[in-house]
Amino acid sequence: MYRRGSGRNVLLIDVYVDDLIITGTEEQKVEVFKAQMKKAFDMRNLGLLCFYLGAKVRQDANRITLRQTHYAKRILKLSDMTGYNPAHTPMEKLKFSQENTTKEVDPTHYRRLIGILHYLVHTRPDIAFVVEYMSRLME
Repeated sequence: MYRRGSGRNVLLIDVYVDDLIITGTEEQKVEVFKAQMKKAFDMRNLGLLCFYLGAKVRQDANRITLRQTHYAKRILKLSDMTGYNPAHTPMEKLKFSQENTTKEVDPTHYRRLIGILHYLVHTRPDIAFVVEYMSRLME
């Protein structure tokens, strides 16, 4: 991420491999920067951002929303939870028992799922606490 300008006059450029996301507080400065880049590099404007790093981007006049629905469904499939019902809270009250009735968990698979969930937190901050809590269980 690069920033040009100060105060309320800011131009932001996000670079990922060969893609740029360019935005700013003044439309004219954004257009000038794009023209400068087109002179220096072979580049084209793909229009409004609609998909970036696995997140679907929806823009309207009042807001920008990010969704990772496809990514979340992939997590459910990897964890064999596609048939489960959703919960209103990401973490129900924990109930501990002296009797262990659950099957043993593969630590590598568990760590992989927690790592994948950490990326989902970017668009789902409501699950941040439970993902962090669950990541501490394997320490």
